[in-house]
Amino acid sequence: MFRLFKKKAISFEDQLKKLSELGFRINEGIEPELLLEEFSQVEYEEEPYQLLMISLGGEIFRDEQFIVVSNDIWHLDTECIEDHGDYKVIIERLMNMTGLDIRNINDFVDIENEEAWVSFQYNEKQINWDLKIDNDWLDSDIFDKFNQLIRNDTNNKIVLSVLGQDCLIAYLTDDRIKEVNKLIKNKFE
Repeated sequence: MFRLFKKKAISFEDQLKKLSELGFRINEGIEPELLLEEFSQVEYEEEPYQLLMISLGGEIFRDEQFIVVSNDIWHLDTECIEDHGDYKVIIERLMNMTGLDIRNINDFVDIENEEAWVSFQYNEKQINWDLKIDNDWLDSDIFDKFNQLIRNDTNNKIVLSVLGQDCLIAYLTDDRIKEVNKLIKNKFE
């Protein structure tokens, strides 16, 4: 009797197609079947869209290197700041996601002395941000600072879907945020 009210499963392929229509595309050279190595088709159907977005935002290991699955979404463990270069990686990933012209990225991280900063050039201006240290946790203010920096140059913004100690990060318009949020449990804000 209860099967009458059960939602019809959304296939992996249909989810992938819908997310692609919303702008979340697999990078060239990566076959969708590779995503089925991480989770099964049944698992994707049990948690439609959310789990696939996590996979799209991740990396796969191929040819002795990690390869980003999609530049349109990022699955990030926020307990990721340990040393020099960690904030540089974050700015580089935001640059790839947004397509913005960001140059000369540098950072400094010293957990013991509670000092961290990142610097780069954007629109021919030197940008320098001091960042908070909280053990090895990312200073999430970096995303607010990034949105403030780009607010006059684009209608898109960096948004986060908090999943726990990890999150999904995307670069979307307000209208696209509403469309995507209809599909997922953990909403983008």
